[in-house]
Amino acid sequence: MDRHQETLIAAIRESGLTAREIAVKAGVHESTLSKFLDGKTDLKAGNYFKILSVLPVPQRQAAQEKLGIVVIDALSGEGTKGVRSLVQMIEVANDDEMEAAMIAIGRKWKRERSYRGHTKDSQLPTLYAKRIV
Repeated sequence: MDRHQETLIAAIRESGLTAREIAVKAGVHESTLSKFLDGKTDLKAGNYFKILSVLPVPQRQAAQEKLGIVVIDALSGEGTKGVRSLVQMIEVANDDEMEAAMIAIGRKWKRERSYRGHTKDSQLPTLYAKRIV
């Protein structure tokens, strides 16, 4: 068994979540995860990272560290290894990470609106239409 397989299997077992819970959260078929956990098959890279992304933070971070993955703090810009685009990060984000990202986007959008003098909600359709065109 390869190091990446052993690392993810250990993280899953230490997470306290059931295989079913992980499969549902990650959007991976339960039998795919079960075969992986039994050592019968490996996972496609996309499924591997989907599963990794739904694990609790301590297990996810420990696995990423063992694999040599450094996740960039998108707000601070810290880190240089494992750089991913914002789209890639969103595609593998769990619900908590998505919520934090949406809040940050909303705050930035609100700041940008206030800098441009747009303060009334009645101006939203006009502002939106101008940006699309």
